[in-house]
Amino acid sequence: MADVIQFNCPACGATLRLPLEFAAHQGPCPCCSREIVAPDPHRGLGAHEPLPPEPHPPPHACQPFAEPPPPVDPETTATALPPSPPRRPTLALPILLTAAVCLGAGYLLGTHSNPQLGRAPLPTLPVPAPDPPAPPTPEPAPLPAPAPLPPKLPDPVKASAAAQSALKAFLDAPDWPTRSAYVLAPATVRPAMEAYSQQVPDGPTPFTSISVQNSYTDKTTGNTLFIFQVVTPRQPAGIPVAVAESPTGWCVDWPTFVEFRDDRFNAFADGPPDQTGRFHLIVSAPPAPGTANMINEHFASFLLDPPLPGRQRLAYVGKSTDIHATLAAATANGAAFTPILELAKRNTPGGESYLEIVSILANDWLPRDQ
Repeated sequence: MADVIQFNCPACGATLRLPLEFAAHQGPCPCCSREIVAPDPHRGLGAHEPLPPEPHPPPHACQPFAEPPPPVDPETTATALPPSPPRRPTLALPILLTAAVCLGAGYLLGTHSNPQLGRAPLPTLPVPAPDPPAPPTPEPAPLPAPAPLPPKLPDPVKASAAAQSALKAFLDAPDWPTRSAYVLAPATVRPAMEAYSQQVPDGPTPFTSISVQNSYTDKTTGNTLFIFQVVTPRQPAGIPVAVAESPTGWCVDWPTFVEFRDDRFNAFADGPPDQTGRFHLIVSAPPAPGTANMINEHFASFLLDPPLPGRQRLAYVGKSTDIHATLAAATANGAAFTPILELAKRNTPGGESYLEIVSILANDWLPRDQ
């Protein structure tokens, strides 16, 4: 488990597993093909979708340090400039020229025929009408107001620190009533905690280290879930512990915690027959099909793994059931499936014990009301 990152896709919620060296790498989700970024346990960062590019600022009338305009090509400019607006033709110039020619000719003829005509005053020429005024230039439309900045997201490091503080208080609690102040769904979990304390000695849970393994954000509520890897003297490889954000603060998923801390799956598999139990497991197809893959022609088998080393078991399910169809599809092509299963411990007619998969209670390990 220390070399594998297990997390849920932030786009579709599918459970994924990656080698630790791919922490913080970006790539497509194999289920929904959306681009996602893998979590980084060492930096306390969870899986998330890539941030969108920053929007370009709106244009402004005065932009300092603007680039100089490109040089103008006379040839291209002559063709690129829009044509001048058409102007109303005026007859002032042709009339003026015609009048000047006629006056000149008449003056020459008159001076040659009658010298007195040469001293007559020149006629007053008509003044051409002025061109109509150009229409006023419309003022440019005002620039749109800049879009408001998105709200700043909470610092994931501060959030994980608050969740880790609640987890430490949960582990250090001297008894179950004190510990119940830090659990999810306390109304339903408290009776189970009290009953369990009568079977298993209650008290603080010593630990040697706590580190963030994964994180998940619920798209509906916006609440964050952290998965911490807690190393204890009894579980030196570490166990995953879910700490979720709730209206009352950060709370621990107690049923899953005691399941892993006390190795309840292994105790169930080694226990007496005719017992049932629910467990968080990693399901995969058997490594090699054949006679080892079935009790008889009516049953198929799957490998069950809790998140603890050396606990792998084989379990069986009827081939004609919906459970088998779901497990076969989820584990096709070597994929791993992380459901919550209800199991039963059975005995064959010959007295051999085996595990039977009774039902799939959930398709993921997200905390739920117990």
